[in-house]
Parts: sequence; C-alpha cells; structure tokens
Amino acid sequence: MTDQPTAKLTSDPAQQRSARPIPKPKTEMLRKLLTRRTGATVVQIQKQLGWQPHTIRAAISRLRSSGVPVELDRSGRVARYRIVPGEGQ
Repeated sequence: MTDQPTAKLTSDPAQQRSARPIPKPKTEMLRKLLTRRTGATVVQIQKQLGWQPHTIRAAISRLRSSGVPVELDRSGRVARYRIVPGEGQ
C-alpha cells in the first residue's frame, strides 16, 4: 500500500467555519425593508426574501405580536407595510 498524507483535522470548530461570513437572518432583512421611509409591498419583500405571500403576512404578524408597531397603508394602488418609527421600539 502507498502512504497517503492525511489532512490534519482541528478540534476547534471556530477554525473550521471561519472562511464563510454568517448570513443575516431573513427576519432581520424583513425589519430592514419595513423600516424604510416608504415601507415595502408584499411583492418587494417576496423578491428580496424569496418567501410566499402567506409567509410574509405571518412574519409581519409575529413582529406585531412581539410589540413592533407595523402599519398597513392601503392608500395607494398596492398595500404597503411599514414599521412606525418611535412608537414602542
């Protein structure tokens, strides 16, 4: 048999995973979209996060139940969700 060099395995998990940056959670990305001055439509959120509309509405509902003031503006052609700045945050 031939001797093959063996790769040195490290027991430190931080050294094994340090090459890849940690992605932001999608809920954090949702908050960022909703804090924009104009807010975001369901279609805009869908394109950014790749979620289905019912998932978007459920995530917004969870934000509301955790105390984040999210308003729904239906004054335009499409509905927009927006986090109200300064209220209860």
